[in-house]
Amino acid sequence: MTTPIQSKVLDTAVSMLEQYTICNRCLGRQFAWLSTGTSNSERGHSLKLTLSMIADDELKSENPDHGKKIISLLAGHGLFKPAQTIAEKNSIEYGKSVECHLCSTNGQAIFDKIGDVATKAAELSKDVEFDNFLVGTIPIPLLDDRQDELRAKYSLLHAEALKSDFSRELGKQLYELLEKEVEFERPHLVFLYDMINDTVRLQINPVFIYGRYQKLVRGIPQSRWDCKPCKGKGCEECKGSGRRYPDSISEYVGNVAQQLLGGSRFKFHAAGREDVDVLMLGKGRPFVVEVSEPRVRTPDLVSLTKKINKEAKKRISVNNLEMTNREHSQKLKEDASTNIKEYSAVIHTEGPIEKEDLRRVETEFSGSEIEQRTPTRVSHRRSDLVRKKLIHEVRLKKLKDDNIEAFFKVQGGTYVKELISGDDGRTDPSIASKLGVACVCKKLDVTAIYSNTS
Repeated sequence: MTTPIQSKVLDTAVSMLEQYTICNRCLGRQFAWLSTGTSNSERGHSLKLTLSMIADDELKSENPDHGKKIISLLAGHGLFKPAQTIAEKNSIEYGKSVECHLCSTNGQAIFDKIGDVATKAAELSKDVEFDNFLVGTIPIPLLDDRQDELRAKYSLLHAEALKSDFSRELGKQLYELLEKEVEFERPHLVFLYDMINDTVRLQINPVFIYGRYQKLVRGIPQSRWDCKPCKGKGCEECKGSGRRYPDSISEYVGNVAQQLLGGSRFKFHAAGREDVDVLMLGKGRPFVVEVSEPRVRTPDLVSLTKKINKEAKKRISVNNLEMTNREHSQKLKEDASTNIKEYSAVIHTEGPIEKEDLRRVETEFSGSEIEQRTPTRVSHRRSDLVRKKLIHEVRLKKLKDDNIEAFFKVQGGTYVKELISGDDGRTDPSIASKLGVACVCKKLDVTAIYSNTS
């Protein structure tokens, strides 16, 4: 006498087929993390074949009723042709099912669309330079809900989501079409298939180029600066330009990079910023330009350097360009307040200063810490905080006409103009408070930046 099937996996498969029509792939997907190394279709076929063999054996026994039941399930809800052959040979009735409960809508299985979807995706990428890709899928909510209900009803601990299965199979076909590798961590392209609308969207991930810039002319902001009264629309004050300043460092770099790479836009990330009236000299300030949706991923960086410098007409200069990544751009900003910067300045004092006073101030400041409340001139755009900053070194040299030549080596984020003037006591101590006379920064240049990320 035969006994009911004792395997938990097989019992669960039978229970599901009693309730729903399920194709080989979707049945196998409910046990996807068991006996890995095969496909869901093969796994589902193996389950149905095993059940069919057991049932066929039971048909030949003295108690064939259980076998008939299983064959009927497999032939109908299982859509399993070997079982249909057995059913027809043994005159076993079964329901004529055609649509899988878990992967079909409107009479069509979503997996049958993979070939067309892969062709559409390949066409979208034909003019784009890339070495690898990833596939994503937006599932049909109805099919997602059905999967969730099934998982909960039968306590399926090893099931795979429909979108994961679909994405993997689509990725396999794209691998064959494109001859490019799949990359999960940093893909150059992402193909996103929307099952609901049957559309494919191409996401081209950005590229990042690191370098250093020198600002050789005063009066250039780091980023675009629109006219405040008209908010960039154009007015009498800006003479219709919509700009407070006609150019910017980010535009000199970003516009050329965007054009050369065939991108749609750019972002400029730098290790801090200098004031509009301050030069950036020495080896330059570290920056990363991020170009979105580039059609080119491996630009000629020598040509890019030359083109940027030519377009800038000696107003700025870039050097040491190299390809980098998003983490580098984030690290530049994070380190901007902790790295070390050097400045040269010319200070005007309201009254004569003795050399002995300069030596004393040098000694008192070097290796000291100051407290800086957000300067009045930037309080409209920065939080009103008190920041402690380390002053590594100060050197002062007396010039004519109550002027002082100054050198500062300070922690990143130090407001050097306010370190000089005191900003009505918001910076303490200051050069002015130590000398006992009012001091004004007449000229300031950044001469070196020692970045932790470069």
